[in-house]
Amino acid sequence: MTQEPLLPFPINGVVFAWSMSTSGENREIPLVEIAQSLEDPDLSIWLHLNLSNSQVQRWLEKTNLVPERVVEMIKEGVTRSRLERIEKLDDCLLMVMNDFHQEFGEKDGDSSLGTLWAILTPRLMISLRNHPLRTTDTLRFDLRNGQLNPYSTIELFHELIDLRAEYLRSLLMRLSETMDDLEEILLKGKDLPEHENLGRIRIQCSRLRRQFAPELIALHRLQKRLPYWFSEDDKLRLNDDLDLMSFLTQEISNLYDRAKILQDEQAAHVAEFNARNLQVLSVMTVIFLPMTLLTGIMGMNMEDLPGLKESFYIVMTLMGAAGAAVYASLKYKKII
Repeated sequence: MTQEPLLPFPINGVVFAWSMSTSGENREIPLVEIAQSLEDPDLSIWLHLNLSNSQVQRWLEKTNLVPERVVEMIKEGVTRSRLERIEKLDDCLLMVMNDFHQEFGEKDGDSSLGTLWAILTPRLMISLRNHPLRTTDTLRFDLRNGQLNPYSTIELFHELIDLRAEYLRSLLMRLSETMDDLEEILLKGKDLPEHENLGRIRIQCSRLRRQFAPELIALHRLQKRLPYWFSEDDKLRLNDDLDLMSFLTQEISNLYDRAKILQDEQAAHVAEFNARNLQVLSVMTVIFLPMTLLTGIMGMNMEDLPGLKESFYIVMTLMGAAGAAVYASLKYKKII
């Protein structure tokens, strides 16, 4: 698998290039040496490209390093997670993965997601993204600082899965701790802080579950139809990735259910508070009702009004009839 000689490599769209060898001599590839390194059969290479770069877009349409199916999926904007074989380019592995956006200047960031498209062969991994993504940026940092020393692209793939799962796990831990604090507040009968929005947490969990649940299915399918170059160690590590993703997906569902239950508890707490206030108002109304009735009756100066002289008992009769009519109407409609 070699680069076409007449097709210039889009070095302006390269975010990162890394070479690996079985001898352990791993290094970052200078931009001007990428085309030459691709022709070296002794090197395994990771190319991380910026898909928003126009040179990269034109290069994808002509290169033989990326299958046409992958290019079509990128053009169509396919973002649903998938991991599958493509029986071209040495039985390559196609990956469409959801990754977290890299939020610069923020310590914890958030859970907004972007899409990472990638292909994986025994000696080449090409990944593409439109915006900076947390996992790939972390992987670049670890490689540059010697914290990781993979010997092949398949090991780099496992590291990519592990780093993203680690961030997802830390995000779920923060959400779980927040849920614990909110549950403690509600159990004590106190009101939740104004900045805490259970609906926001619930939507966040729903979005995470919607994005990562298909990837769990994709891992199951990949496990049944692996590329021929996956070793036994790679299969075992893929099983570990599958178990970890299953656990994290279940944890997302648990947090969603907890947020839903806690939201119902909060609504019940508010309803109980309102019911107590209405009870107080009802009691006060009953207490002052006789006083209001007496002052209203005693304040009717009918003797001084023309045509109403000696009509006190008539007015009282009309008032009683009106009250009885209202009572009967409420009784008929089963309101009381």
